[in-house]
Amino acid sequence: MKFGYLENIDGVDFTLPPLKNDFQEQQVVSKNQLKLFIGAPVWSDKNYLGRLYPQNTKQKDFLFEYSKQFNSIEVNATRYGTPKPHVIQRWYDSVGPEFKFSLKVPQVITHRKDINDKMSRQRFDEFLLAVDGLKEKSGMCFAVMANYFKSDKFDSLVEFIENVPRDLPLAIEFRDQSWFSHSILNHWQELFVKYNISSVITDTPGRRDAAHCRIIGEHLFVRFVGDFSHPSELLRIESWILSFQRGLQLGVKNIWFYVHQPGDKRGKVLRFFNSFISQFNKTYHLDYPKLIDYSKV
Repeated sequence: MKFGYLENIDGVDFTLPPLKNDFQEQQVVSKNQLKLFIGAPVWSDKNYLGRLYPQNTKQKDFLFEYSKQFNSIEVNATRYGTPKPHVIQRWYDSVGPEFKFSLKVPQVITHRKDINDKMSRQRFDEFLLAVDGLKEKSGMCFAVMANYFKSDKFDSLVEFIENVPRDLPLAIEFRDQSWFSHSILNHWQELFVKYNISSVITDTPGRRDAAHCRIIGEHLFVRFVGDFSHPSELLRIESWILSFQRGLQLGVKNIWFYVHQPGDKRGKVLRFFNSFISQFNKTYHLDYPKLIDYSKV
């Protein structure tokens, strides 16, 4: 993900604001009720061979090996179009019963001049069929709105959300800065509460406003940009682990945490998540399994 990526992150203030939900009653969740879904944005990267996957893994088995390490994936491939039913079925058959696919809404919908025109509605219906095809293995769908989709399109956003099935778990990510002013932020948060839509929190170096830390309902959906090459990464992990405690106080039951790294550095996702899991287990006295490092097997 290039959004907010910086070559040099020295001096970036990665302090997270406290998680907030000002528009719903708070019901505390115990740590034993919490479900943590972690993953990366791709399973097909050959940089995973010999690290995340056994060295001799065939490409057709990449998803299977991925699912042995992670319990979820952020499927960015659907940005370019909705997969055919036979592809969805292959994905479904490749993973275990607890695995979750979080599908991105295709950009032919989110990046249209009119996100509510006839073609957009038709393509969204096609997308919903793919989600249905994943059955119980469908996770949290997410829509990344275009960079040029500004807050003056609020009425279009309302119309779009009104047409989302109420039983579809959906999170929305904004890119334009206009959505993060205090008054507008509260405005769309109220809208999301009304329709049970979740917000994407994007923790990326060059756009700290996108790490708004507003949550809705029982889902916390985080897209984290980092390549584990800077000392700040460990502190950022620690900040999120501690923030989850506030999430429990606000009724969060499901955490979706996806890490984005430049293609040539994706092999570091193993080191990142093992640090993440270690801190998570230590803080909450849980026993999520670490990832297997096949370079040491």
